[in-house]
Amino acid sequence: MVLNKKSVLMLIVLGLASAVLTLYTMSAFDIARYAFDAGGSELGWLYTPSGSFLPWPKGPGMAAALSRGNGVDLFIYRYLIKSWILVAITVLLWTATILYLFMSIRSQPEKQ
Repeated sequence: MVLNKKSVLMLIVLGLASAVLTLYTMSAFDIARYAFDAGGSELGWLYTPSGSFLPWPKGPGMAAALSRGNGVDLFIYRYLIKSWILVAITVLLWTATILYLFMSIRSQPEKQ
């Protein structure tokens, strides 16, 4: 069985995207334990300086003082992390990658 170049390239892209999203999700959930929804339109961090979820999750500093996050971090925390949608997106991307792999293998003509 030999996959064509387009299928191999697509599998590499899907696999890398799935792996990066998985690492991002694990890192975001790890530092989310230091964040809290301060109500309204504010995100709070238990330590200062504040952490961030973009571009890559970065934990807050070591000083035990409350600090504020920004609106993008609040959106990611409230709607993607607390609701577990980020995990669902990660699982869906891995599912799409695996389905594409099986469909690519199945569509290959058998050599005789």
